[in-house]
Amino acid sequence: MLSKQSKGRFVLIGISLMFFIPIFISWYLVFFSSYKDDIKTVNHGELINPIISMGEIKMKSVSNNSLYSHDRTWLLLFVIDGQCEEQCQKNLYQLRQIRLAIGKDQDKLDRLLISSNQLSWDLYKSDYPGQKYIDPSLPNFNNIVSLLKSNKDFNANSIYLIDPYGNLMMQYPKDVDPKGIIKDIERLIRNAR
Repeated sequence: MLSKQSKGRFVLIGISLMFFIPIFISWYLVFFSSYKDDIKTVNHGELINPIISMGEIKMKSVSNNSLYSHDRTWLLLFVIDGQCEEQCQKNLYQLRQIRLAIGKDQDKLDRLLISSNQLSWDLYKSDYPGQKYIDPSLPNFNNIVSLLKSNKDFNANSIYLIDPYGNLMMQYPKDVDPKGIIKDIERLIRNAR
């Protein structure tokens, strides 16, 4: 027969185990198992890890060739090498439509094109007002391009997202569904308030 003192000890150990066993199980699952490999995330792009700080971003506007600094807005950007051909024009259109779809928060999102050539923007002024660009005529061009390429998964056909603090944080593949980008940006803007 167990004494009252022994019964009390077993009860105390049992209560303690009720609290510590779930902690040990979760610790094991997180660090030593692959259960989380099949979990889907809610974002539609790939998070860039580690995040790359882009520093000060100077860009020009298609509308008036004025010089702008990144001013606490989200930036959707893509890179072209050469002239603005079919894929470039598709991206210009798609990014404009994404910005318009954001609705009342569209002033919190800018669009940026990084071009290895100086382009003539006369054809695009009326269709893409507010479009920003960086080309070799700007002093920070080489720095921005080298920072983009420092991303281990850099792909010139991808669309990238820069947060309001100037961090390159997300990458979208070439043929991404624009609805996914819109959902991600709406969620980010809502949570950044």
